[in-house]
Amino acid sequence: MSYWVALLPEAVLSLAAMFILMRDAFARPGRGGSNPGAGGDGRMSVDCLVTLYSIAGALIASLWLMDASAPPDGMIALDGFRVAADVILLGGALLVVSLSRDYLTREGLRSPEFHALILLALVGMMVLVAARDLILLFVGLELMSISVYVLTGFARKNPRSSEASLKYFIVGAFASAFVVYGIALLYGATGTTRLATAAERIAAAPGGGDLLLAAGIGLLLIGFAFKIAAVPFHMWAPDAYDGAPTPVTSFMATGVKAAAFIALLRVLTVDLGGAAEVWRGAVWWLAILTMIVPNLIALSQRDVKRMLAYSSVAHAGYLLVGVVAASELGRSASLFYLAAYTVVTAASFAIVFHVAGRGDRKQRVRDYRGLGWRRPVLAAALLVFLLSLAGFPPTAGFVGKLYLLRAAVDAGETSLAVTLVLTSLVAYYYYLRVVWKMYFEAAPEDARTPPPPKPGFNFVIGTCVALILLGGLFPGRIIDRAREALADAPAPGVVVQAEDPPSP
Repeated sequence: MSYWVALLPEAVLSLAAMFILMRDAFARPGRGGSNPGAGGDGRMSVDCLVTLYSIAGALIASLWLMDASAPPDGMIALDGFRVAADVILLGGALLVVSLSRDYLTREGLRSPEFHALILLALVGMMVLVAARDLILLFVGLELMSISVYVLTGFARKNPRSSEASLKYFIVGAFASAFVVYGIALLYGATGTTRLATAAERIAAAPGGGDLLLAAGIGLLLIGFAFKIAAVPFHMWAPDAYDGAPTPVTSFMATGVKAAAFIALLRVLTVDLGGAAEVWRGAVWWLAILTMIVPNLIALSQRDVKRMLAYSSVAHAGYLLVGVVAASELGRSASLFYLAAYTVVTAASFAIVFHVAGRGDRKQRVRDYRGLGWRRPVLAAALLVFLLSLAGFPPTAGFVGKLYLLRAAVDAGETSLAVTLVLTSLVAYYYYLRVVWKMYFEAAPEDARTPPPPKPGFNFVIGTCVALILLGGLFPGRIIDRAREALADAPAPGVVVQAEDPPSP
């Protein structure tokens, strides 16, 4: 199958992004999307619709590619793993875009570049998870990263947004350097950038390889650890998440983290499975630290957005448990948990920016006092999302953690399983503190009641609640689908017979 067909979902998103940018460039004065005049709202609505339709079109194209196949040494993956990753990424992007329109209007961020950058970042994410070549993997990583750097500083009049963008850019540049250097060393150790061929040569090497291979894997792991905000490479995440416009924070906490984690999961457990003794110990420590440190720091947070930022870091630790397990159950549990986390996080941040009001001034924990009585439907939805993040039955978050625990125990990683349980209990405190404020503390007499959400907002939030509860009550079908998606990917450490194509 040609690369044009294999990259059909990415082509749909790229064309939509170009259409939005060209439409704005040739718009008549006074009617442009960046003009705050009367035409701005109308143009933003069109841009939002184009973005949503293009994401839906890319989702259909991804599902259409489900039965396609590609040579094992190809640069683009065409397997169930890629389709499952695309569904998570595109579904999360649909939620973020559909929930962000009111925020952009309220904050005066009606520039069409927002939607174009979302689409380009999404293209980078999808290339990243589909890449079967280290060079293409880096191209996808950089396309995603550069777009998100700009989105982080999108609120140009807000100094905190500019500061967050600068911090993210500086740390992201370091992470990219680690990835590039790791790719160079892996090429030196295996003689190829094709992951399938590298897997074959690693498996054939005595003892799993040499020092050059170990150094390459280590640097690649450090670069990905920055992207998923694993401790101790997480220092950028709370400030970047806090300073960015809240829809961008939601996009970073869901799409960016999901894409980087899925790429890491595939590269380590499939392509570099033959060198598991090199990376397993490092990932074990990353998982332990990433579960413990952010959960303890989150206990002292008084800002809900910043608390969710540290929570997002902690969830990266839970996901790394599935990587350490490196089994079929571990990988399928990670995909299930990542899907549930994406839905919950996107919807939670949407409620946070709705309650915060203009300028995000009301996002302290104390600002949620009495919300359960002033906006009962909104508070009930937030209650479900917080319980899912904490891992309370019968939510999808609970089932995801349960499967991760089983994968860890089956792999003999009892210490990881115990740490996951204990840190989840710690997380209950800061999640339930918000619930306590909503239902058991009265709001001050001069407190501002959030405006009633619009019907579209309510519909999306209600859909997210239904998905989380259905995922918790009937998880079997979803896990089975995840296992089917992974069935055509090689098992960890299995040699893939592939020939390295001749250099052009």
